[in-house]
Amino acid sequence: MSHTASPAIISQPTLQHPTQQPQDTNTQHSPLLPGITPRNGFRFRRGQQEFLAKLAAAFGSGQLNQLGVFVPGYGKTITALSAFVVAHAAGVAKKLVVFVPRGNLRDQYADPQELNRVFQSIGAPRFSFCVADSEKVFLKNMDTSIIVTTYQYASGRGGHKALLRFCESAPCMFVFDEVHHLSDDGTWATKIDQFPCACSVALSGTPMRSDNKTLFGVPFELGNDGDQYYRALHEVTMRDAHAEGNILKRVHAHVIDYRLKLAHAETGQIVELSLSQMVEMTKNKSDVDAFLARRKLRFHEVYLESLLAPAFECFAEKRKQRDAELSANPSIKKADARNHQMLIIAMSNRHAQAILEFVQRRFPQWSAARIGQDVPAEERQRLLEQYRNGQLDVMAQVDMIGEGTDIKPISVIVKADLVRAYSKTLQQIFRGMRYYDGFGEQGNLCDIYAANDSEVVTTLEWISSEEQMGVKMKEERERHEQLTRNAAGESGWELRDVEHRDMQRYTLELFPELAKPMPDQPAQPNAPAQQKDYILNVSQREHELRQECAALASRLSFILKSHGQIVEINFIHGEAKRRFAKAQEELSINELLKKKDWLERCIAARRLVP
Repeated sequence: MSHTASPAIISQPTLQHPTQQPQDTNTQHSPLLPGITPRNGFRFRRGQQEFLAKLAAAFGSGQLNQLGVFVPGYGKTITALSAFVVAHAAGVAKKLVVFVPRGNLRDQYADPQELNRVFQSIGAPRFSFCVADSEKVFLKNMDTSIIVTTYQYASGRGGHKALLRFCESAPCMFVFDEVHHLSDDGTWATKIDQFPCACSVALSGTPMRSDNKTLFGVPFELGNDGDQYYRALHEVTMRDAHAEGNILKRVHAHVIDYRLKLAHAETGQIVELSLSQMVEMTKNKSDVDAFLARRKLRFHEVYLESLLAPAFECFAEKRKQRDAELSANPSIKKADARNHQMLIIAMSNRHAQAILEFVQRRFPQWSAARIGQDVPAEERQRLLEQYRNGQLDVMAQVDMIGEGTDIKPISVIVKADLVRAYSKTLQQIFRGMRYYDGFGEQGNLCDIYAANDSEVVTTLEWISSEEQMGVKMKEERERHEQLTRNAAGESGWELRDVEHRDMQRYTLELFPELAKPMPDQPAQPNAPAQQKDYILNVSQREHELRQECAALASRLSFILKSHGQIVEINFIHGEAKRRFAKAQEELSINELLKKKDWLERCIAARRLVP
């Protein structure tokens, strides 16, 4: 069976700061969601609110496996975590396991500060979380609320066994992030299918695969044509995002054609044709010769010059305008003072190296680098971090900067590879489509350069049409809102007099419950209030408690020695091991707290107490 999806289905994983969400008047009077009480002026975006409301209703009617589709930058991670709060409040699930396809996506869900902002803003209960890259940590602390893991780890022998035990401990909700990576017949899906699951939410912007395989955990329905169509509970299209504004950049596409002269090695026959003609010739058949010719072309100096020169000219103009803007406004906050960056998508590591050498030779004024699987991991991470921070102007890569990599200042993309698949092309282009507040409305424009043999023209035309229709919808909505405000201002009542009567003073303490420490987590001086109030990082807390116990053991040893008792630190830890029947590194958080309490009582008594 084939699985078809509307081309208006796009998304990208990102954890968006809740307070940066637009103040959408349509959600001001939205019905309350189970377990969620927005605070501090936070409002869900329209699409988030609709998805969560539909999800609550679906859970209530026993429809426990759903698909959500969201454009890049729309706050998909916030939606996923809020979905768990809804399921938890409805009694459907007690724990959450988030499956992601790679480490950088995992980091989005596992940033303690961002998690605290999310849960604080939506008024959720207090939860604990752990990144499941070491089964020892969360297996010692089986009461952990949220596990963030990768599909790869869940499929490995040790990770699978540990997660199976965790999932059997309580009803679990699963979140399948970027579910288009999860084919129904793949190893990942086979392993995950063995975990007990109370409910699930699959998330993707492109819930389809180029190999046409079925996706795991995604509901579908049978169409009149006999094909299966994925059924999304709610989807936010590019058109919707442009209509809301400040989510996606506008896009300008630049497609370059070439005139080629091919000579047959054996017969000497000469053939001249354009790239676009070559695509038409090989559209419905696998022509190895044509493929290899186009592949070889991509290393040619004329090809690189024709594709990269206009891209760098555009890039230079963007940087010039941005530099002038920053010079004229020295008061711009550092967080909003980033400049434009360029991303070049190559077809192989060797191709990326050739492009980098060309760029360094032809455009030496820009700092450039490349990353790929052939670059050592430590060097790759260092270069990626420099690019994230704006220290590198240009990055050439194959597929290392993909889903989950949120570098909003990317505003020029050169697509020099041979990827044709619709969903993959969209994911590539999304790298430069996230709206960056620091650029303002005019600066949020992504220029895309591609050769005319990669079949991206249709995709780019569709993206442009979605933008135009979305902007038109936004203009119409703003015009309607303006008319509504003007009508509301025309009242038949006229203010004639105001009399002062009395004043009473009230002291409002915002969220007094936040002043209380989390259970088993004493308040720490100089620690941010929200970090200790809304989310407990199990790994970090274990590390802190082990350090505290080590310091207390050292202090106890010193006190006992000062009272004439020669007691070494190792002996104290040995007594604790005998008392708790475990070494310190094997203790859970609750057991570490008990050890800490025992050490404090020993210090107070000036001796080892029972």
